[in-house]
Amino acid sequence: MLNPDYLHERFKVDGYVNFDLRLFVPGIPELAEGISCIEEGRWSFIIKNDQGEYDLPPGERDEAERHHLIADQDRERGGFAFSFRWIPDTHENCDLEALQQAKQVLGSACVMDLLRAVTGRRPSGVSQCYLSWFEPGHFLGTHCDPGQSFGVALNLTKDWDPNFGGVTLLVPEHEGAVSSCLVPAPYQLLVFDTSVRRIPHLVSKVSAPAGRKRLAAIARYRS
Repeated sequence: MLNPDYLHERFKVDGYVNFDLRLFVPGIPELAEGISCIEEGRWSFIIKNDQGEYDLPPGERDEAERHHLIADQDRERGGFAFSFRWIPDTHENCDLEALQQAKQVLGSACVMDLLRAVTGRRPSGVSQCYLSWFEPGHFLGTHCDPGQSFGVALNLTKDWDPNFGGVTLLVPEHEGAVSSCLVPAPYQLLVFDTSVRRIPHLVSKVSAPAGRKRLAAIARYRS
């Protein structure tokens, strides 16, 4: 079994670490199942292109597709862009049980104690939480998450083929090349620095068959 001390050493050296959260926290498969069952109509389109950033409701798929095509062109030209679906932790989504369960788990005493051991920091709580869903064609360009302390991405994707894309690539600034290539795997928690170190990362374009879901729960922590 992985030791938190070992994970802490990897975090100090690399600025990030990836491990199976089930080894430390119960109930993660049940959480994943609940999120996979969220109805399609709750997922909005979050898109950034050179015209701006847009959070479009599910009913505006045509407008979302228009902005997605612009974002994809920006990506091909090397600009920062993204296009995927999400459910943010907002007042409008406070009734969504699966989202609130994800926020509760990622902010629970068990997880907070684990993250203190892994990062060596003392987070005071979750500052942002959202669920992400990448469909075919979706991507997230190379970026560094904003400061505070650190962030996590809990992968909730089952039976993902690397040929489907949607791979997380980490490119630490001091190395200038990809240091890790993380294929979506269920219940893996990626913990990455957002303050002391800059850890540029991206999600490659998804080419999975229709109906396949690349799902994750994302949280950022304040100290």
